[in-house]
Amino acid sequence: MNLDNQIGKSFKGIKLETCRDEKVTRPRVRPVEGFDACARVEFPRKLRELFPIGTQYIATVKVCQKHNKDGSKKGEPYLRASEIALISDSVPDEGLIAQVREGSISGLAYKYVWDETF
Repeated sequence: MNLDNQIGKSFKGIKLETCRDEKVTRPRVRPVEGFDACARVEFPRKLRELFPIGTQYIATVKVCQKHNKDGSKKGEPYLRASEIALISDSVPDEGLIAQVREGSISGLAYKYVWDETF
């Protein structure tokens, strides 16, 4: 789905999952269905850190666009999640957990550790 002509629209019941992107240390969230898999979702940080990579959620997503002070578009359109519900059957029994790197000034640098406690 082309996000450019959907800005401002909301979609309910969209399946999302946590993932890792190359060249980005923090865990990310992508749509599993209904949108292009390369689209990224603005999603609560705590939920991205709490469960292993690959955990899925159902949410309402809104297509958003950031703008510069002069009103021109800034970057690509993105999705913002709300009304988020965990799909408990999707939580892996074990997997990579994102942890903030010790000494990270911004708190946005992560390391991934294998966790077998789920």
